[in-house]
Amino acid sequence: MTDLLLLERPEELTPEVLTEVLRRAGRLRADQVVTQVEARSIGTGQMGDTSRFSYHLADGATGTVVGKFASADPGSRAVGLALRAYEIEVSFYRDLASRVQMRVPGCLHAVVDPTTGTFTLLLDDAGDAVQGDQLEGCSVDAARTCLTELAGLHGPTLNDRAVAALGWLNRSTPEGEATTAALVGSLLPGFCERYRSDLTADQVAIITEVIEQMPARVGRRSPLHAATHGDFRLDNLLFAPGGGAPVVVDFQTMAWAHPALDVAYFIAGSLPAEARRANEAQLLSHYLDQLDRYLDQPLDRPAFLAAYADEAVHGIIMAVGASMLVARTERGDQMFLTSARRHADHLRDLRDAPNHLEGFHG
Repeated sequence: MTDLLLLERPEELTPEVLTEVLRRAGRLRADQVVTQVEARSIGTGQMGDTSRFSYHLADGATGTVVGKFASADPGSRAVGLALRAYEIEVSFYRDLASRVQMRVPGCLHAVVDPTTGTFTLLLDDAGDAVQGDQLEGCSVDAARTCLTELAGLHGPTLNDRAVAALGWLNRSTPEGEATTAALVGSLLPGFCERYRSDLTADQVAIITEVIEQMPARVGRRSPLHAATHGDFRLDNLLFAPGGGAPVVVDFQTMAWAHPALDVAYFIAGSLPAEARRANEAQLLSHYLDQLDRYLDQPLDRPAFLAAYADEAVHGIIMAVGASMLVARTERGDQMFLTSARRHADHLRDLRDAPNHLEGFHG
């Protein structure tokens, strides 16, 4: 057994390995031993594989932990390695999770080999919490609760020099952005061929415009940055049956970016168009009220609203890029289509009919 306890697949988490992990994490005494481990695949992750492990101790006690590993699909794993997704998630739990004021799983073990993409992440189980449903969307009350959690990620990291110095987080360069723009641009024809018949002509036009304008965004910088989740959506939130703040998971797309990126992505992607139009202004106001709790002085509301409209392209870029890079599934197709529709409609509203934001307080 190596000191790193770096596992390739879920079946490698033997009773001996889990005993060692739990002891190192302070969850077992030296005289306690795991005697049995059973794994069950959970979740619908496209770039990684997740399992729930039920274990038994020699003294009769039982427990569960959740483990994440690199995808067994070679194509998805190659994408995860190229995007540094596995390294980013492990680094979040190592370097940043204890700093933010967002509900995240307790981390028991986090190790990655950035050269191969192999990683092992063992987390506290969220128990009977239920994954949100991106296709169904959520209520306005639930969205407000989620935005409070999002402020707990952005507020403690906003323009913080120590956080900005984290190389795995603050990794954007003009060269890298140009490469990403070229990659996503090359995927656009395949995306349109696959999904065009399920999108309106207007939605296709907006999606095409966003992707074709990506090179013009290279090198743009904002005076406001924070640690952003990058994929803050319902499928990555776990809700307890009794309500309360969700547990946030899946930190593989984190970046040092404008916090409005996460806000626009969540609001547009989590609510059907009519509900979003009716409540977007008050949800934005709620988020900024929560964010201001972490700051010495309130943010400039009009400037944030301008950034919100600008960063709303992120949902389109994610839908096109992710859908064509990861292993294709039936639910994945539904999810990417739903996302593309909602984000395209959001951009159209922001550009052509922004009257629904008149209630946003400045």
